[in-house]
Amino acid sequence: MDDLEKYRKFGQDLIDKLKLLTYPIAVKIMKEGDEMPKGNFFRPHKFFGYFVPTCTTHYWVRTSGYSFYLEGEDISCAPSSYLYYGLEESENHPETVYKGWAKYAGFKEDIKAEKSSRATDYTFEPGEIKGLLLSPLNNTLVKPDVVLIYCISLALGSLILSATYEGDCINSEFNGMEASCKGVVKTYKTNQCNVACPGLGDRTAGNASAIEMLFFIPESKLEMVTNNLFKAGNKQGSGFGPASNPYAIPHIVGSVGSNRIFGSVAVGDAPQWRYSRKRNVKNKK
Repeated sequence: MDDLEKYRKFGQDLIDKLKLLTYPIAVKIMKEGDEMPKGNFFRPHKFFGYFVPTCTTHYWVRTSGYSFYLEGEDISCAPSSYLYYGLEESENHPETVYKGWAKYAGFKEDIKAEKSSRATDYTFEPGEIKGLLLSPLNNTLVKPDVVLIYCISLALGSLILSATYEGDCINSEFNGMEASCKGVVKTYKTNQCNVACPGLGDRTAGNASAIEMLFFIPESKLEMVTNNLFKAGNKQGSGFGPASNPYAIPHIVGSVGSNRIFGSVAVGDAPQWRYSRKRNVKNKK
């Protein structure tokens, strides 16, 4: 199996196992001198007839299955193009981005708060990268650097459990202005999985639904995350039959109160809870 087929299989596995409603997005960070891949992809400024927000392109990739290549002239969103990706440079860079937020948006109290709230954001310096190639992972045109997944919280929980199954811990920061573009940069720069809540751009220009969250996987952890899906909690049983346990992974049955399913008790203490209480019984008064 060649590299691309391996990554395409990862993409299809994620779709099938997590029941994703849209395609995971393979993001390739293109640098000066990188060879463009074979295959069909569009330039947003030509496809749409105008430049568009990056998250609009994300929406098209994950719903249509089209692939896109983006440079500065393709992106209308200044924070994405100027601040996060460094595909364009402004006078007094990137001060104009913060001034624009403060003067015309007011997401934070003032420009000082705008900067302070975003002090830990990861960005590319102007000219550090040439562009971005976006493909549906299950039909990717290139080996991705980052995979971006839009998903509901149930799938997000499984992804987090999978990514931390071997001992990692995910550290994500929130300032209320999360975005798919800045999450890609952080994941690429830190080489760690990341979680984000879709920001205003993702919701208005990227059509993220009210119940969707974002999960980012660096290429180095993609195989691990995919292979570890549903391994967490595997000692707790399937959820049905003699080994029934309502705390099994994935959580199939939600229940309130005492009841039975197929003759088996569906609600009760998890065995690890009982074990811990037995060890701690001497502390009871």
